[in-house]
Amino acid sequence: MADDRRSELSDPARDAVRKKGNRDTARLVAIIVLVAVLVAFVVANSNPVTVHFVFFSASVGLIWVLLVTALLGGLVGRLLQWRMAKGRRAAAREARNQ
Repeated sequence: MADDRRSELSDPARDAVRKKGNRDTARLVAIIVLVAVLVAFVVANSNPVTVHFVFFSASVGLIWVLLVTALLGGLVGRLLQWRMAKGRRAAAREARNQ
């Protein structure tokens, strides 16, 4: 069915569909590679470490420290991306209203 849709599209539209597919594939490969590197790094660094917080210290496996910081980093990145997009939408709305 996808081939039927592509045959109905003009050349520029077909190229756009192909480019989007290539971008999606590249993004998926990049995510898989990053996850594989993260997993290899975590497995290689599973020794217990002492983490010093402001008011206390805790001895935990380095694997947990790495996983939690990776998750927190991803969350902060998404929040920043969301805030930037929200600011761009507000700026575009302001520009349209003027």
